[in-house]
Parts: sequence; C-alpha cells; structure tokens
Amino acid sequence: MASSDGTETETPDFPAARRHLLTELIRFVAVLRRDGVAVPASGTLDAARALAAVGIADERRVEAALRASLLAETADGDAFDEAFPTFWHRIRSGLDRIATAHDGPSPAGDEGADGDDREADDAAPADDSERDDAAEPGLLDDAEPPEMDADGDGDPTVKIPTDRRHVAGDRPTDESREESDGRRYSAVGESALVEADVPAPSSEERAAAGRFVDALSSLPGRRRRRSPTGPAVDARGALRASLQTGGAPIDLPRDAPTPSELRCCLLVDVSGSVLDTVDRGALLALGERVATSARDARVFLFDTDFAEATAAFADPARSPADALRAAEIEWGGGTKIGHALGELRRTAPHAVDRRTVVVVVSDGLDVGDPALFTDGITWLSDRADGVVWLNPLAVSPSFEPASRGMSDAAPYVDGLFGFAAASDLAEAARQIERRGLGGPIGYEHDPRRTGGAPGGGRGRTDDETGTGDAGEGGVV
Repeated sequence: MASSDGTETETPDFPAARRHLLTELIRFVAVLRRDGVAVPASGTLDAARALAAVGIADERRVEAALRASLLAETADGDAFDEAFPTFWHRIRSGLDRIATAHDGPSPAGDEGADGDDREADDAAPADDSERDDAAEPGLLDDAEPPEMDADGDGDPTVKIPTDRRHVAGDRPTDESREESDGRRYSAVGESALVEADVPAPSSEERAAAGRFVDALSSLPGRRRRRSPTGPAVDARGALRASLQTGGAPIDLPRDAPTPSELRCCLLVDVSGSVLDTVDRGALLALGERVATSARDARVFLFDTDFAEATAAFADPARSPADALRAAEIEWGGGTKIGHALGELRRTAPHAVDRRTVVVVVSDGLDVGDPALFTDGITWLSDRADGVVWLNPLAVSPSFEPASRGMSDAAPYVDGLFGFAAASDLAEAARQIERRGLGGPIGYEHDPRRTGGAPGGGRGRTDDETGTGDAGEGGVV
C-alpha cells in the first residue's frame, strides 16, 4: 500500500497483536490460579469476550472487565491487584514492539547494522519481568493461544493441554493429532456420528457397570430385611423369638422390603472434552447396563444437542456403539449442560420422580447460561430420590469442584465420583454399597486418592477399617 508521499507502508500485523493479547491473557489467568484464585473454567473465554467489547485503550476499563470475568470471590481481589500491573505492562510493551516492527521499511541508508540490531531487540525479552516469567514453571508456556472463529464473530475457543492418554481404539490419526492434543472447551463444536471402530465394552467394563448399577437400587423388591422402623411385623422372626420365652412374644420384630430394583435416569455428556478423557468402553457399558437391567430406565446423551438413546442401549442385537450409529445419534460436540437439563425438564419431565436415581456423567465444564444451569440442577435435586455425578476430571488427585458448573452443582449432588475407567465405577459402587447415598461418599473418600490415609475429613477409608480393597492407582 502506498502512502501520500509515495513510500511503501505495511499493513499493521493485527494477527500478531491478537495472538500476543490472547497469549498474555492465558498467562495472566495461569498466574492468578497459581496464586490460589478460583478462576472459573470459562474465565479465560469470558475475559477474551470482555476485552473484545471494551478494547484495550483504557487501563481502568480493562481492569474492570477482567476483574468481573475472572474473580468469583471478593477475597481474591488482592491477588488480582498484585498481578494486574505486570499483565498490563506486558500487554502494552508487546503491542508497542509489534507496532514498531511494522512501521514500514527503513530508508536505504538505515538498513544494515541498525536493522540487525532492531531484529535482535525484538527477539529479546522486553524487560526482566518477561525473562523471569519465561523461566517460571506452571504458566502454560507450551499452550497454544486461543483461536478466533472463522466467521469473525469474535468468539474465541481455548485449547487446554492435557496429559490424559487416549483410550484404546481412540488414538488420533496424523491428521487429527493436533486437534486431539488439546480439546476445545466451548459452547460450540461439531458433532459426528459414533465411530464405527469404537470397541464393544469388555467383560471387565460390563462387570464394573453392573456392580455400580446394582449398588444404586432404590426400589423395593420381593426380598425383605429386618428393620426397626419397617412397615410390617416380621411374623416368622417373632415366632422364632417366642420359642425362647415359652411361646409368648416379648418383642415384635419388624421388616421392610429390600431395595433391589432401580428406577434410573442416566444423563451422559458426550461432548468432546468428556470423550477425550473417559474410557468409551466403560461409558457405553454403563449406558447398556442401565437400559437393560433397571426396572424403569431412561438414557439421554447431550453435548450442544439433547437426544434420548434408551432404545439404542437396550438393543440386544447390536453393540452399544453400533446401535447408536444406526440410530444416527451424534456425539463429540460442545458443552451445554444447563441447556440439556432444561430440555430434560421440558421434553421428558416424567423421566425423573421421587423414586428415581439420576446419574450424570459430565466434566461439569458448562459454558452456557449460568442461570439455566442453576435452575436445571435445583429442579433435578428437588425431584429425584438421589443425584450421583461421575466426573472424568475427578480421578486426578488434585481435583476440586472449582469450575463454574461443577461448583454450582456440588451442593445438590449426593455423591461426586471420578470416572475415567471401569475401576472408577467399581470404586463408586463399593462406597455406595457400604454407606448408601446418604453417607460419606465421593471422590474425596477414594483410598486411591488419599493413599489409605483418613480422607476427605468425613468417615474412614477402607484401609482404616481393614475391609476394603484399594484397587489400582488413580488415573490422571
């Protein structure tokens, strides 16, 4: 492009400026989290949108936008105030360097050594703080900056690096390796039909799923058990006891039906972030077991869409993956948990009642409307007999339910367990068998997480009582 004086000028490097801004934003969020700030899972995404709205010309407006997007607790304000000046300095100095580097070619007489010096200066860190941060661990040095959507709507998607290995049958091809290395956590995403090469659940996975479903039994069956507050007198027990007192019954034992049947509603998050983390064989085995063994079962799959899959999982002629594919059910899209709960309430409200145990399989990383999510989880908790949440991220020893969706759901959940493989289902079943949905259960009581030490601040682990098996090491 020619200027008015006839000299050539270059178009400013807007992609470089955008890349610099988003990279520094990710670095800033990492610093906050390192300092103990509970930044929501969607905080970086929200902050990028806020900066797109307010711009970066006014420091006060930028600070206010980031404070509103990244902080959930007033107590985190001090850490934010300490980290923001460095973030602002890095943003401005980096943009200045980019602008200087694209002011246009220098006159012929200025080229040569000066040009080399300028390039060397651009390659060097701007100041000591940048050099220190570059060598500092835990700042997502090898993370990719967020990318903007091709339609230009300014909605960034963030790649989060993960050390989780791909499960058998789901190893990435060369073409998809870059995408598989970091799944985009976003409210949007492309769904696809269930892959034809997804393996059928193994016998181990089916056994673990069966044990878990049996442990959830909530409806009375034909068998009865002794109960001090049971609704009926145990006539046989009273007769046997009277033999010790000359035929005169002193106490009348009571009994109640033993819960051996299950009414279950299974909600499975099949977004890309979940499918990249959980063993798909174990996931399909769980859906198959619920659909085929519960007295009354409903199975729903959701990402950005919501679909019932009960008939596909109950099909005895096909494997679960083949049945889902034949039913043209898709998975692997984005994440909208609140939307799914709202669709359940709107389209299938009778799938949940006071006798129903609801099992939710999701990482809890909801990036939809927070009000919609809160309304959905409170409705679910009020209506169901119990809510069990299986979170693939909870298998990590450092997991805490701090993301926006999971932190909102935690108070309404009877048990929050890790679930990435069949062994995790077996551990959840063991805890529910011993303590029930009303007892101290959940990821914090998993002896694989606590190493056999008293865990979670409630109850005792099996290592303390000497009655349990610790199982295999936790999966991260």
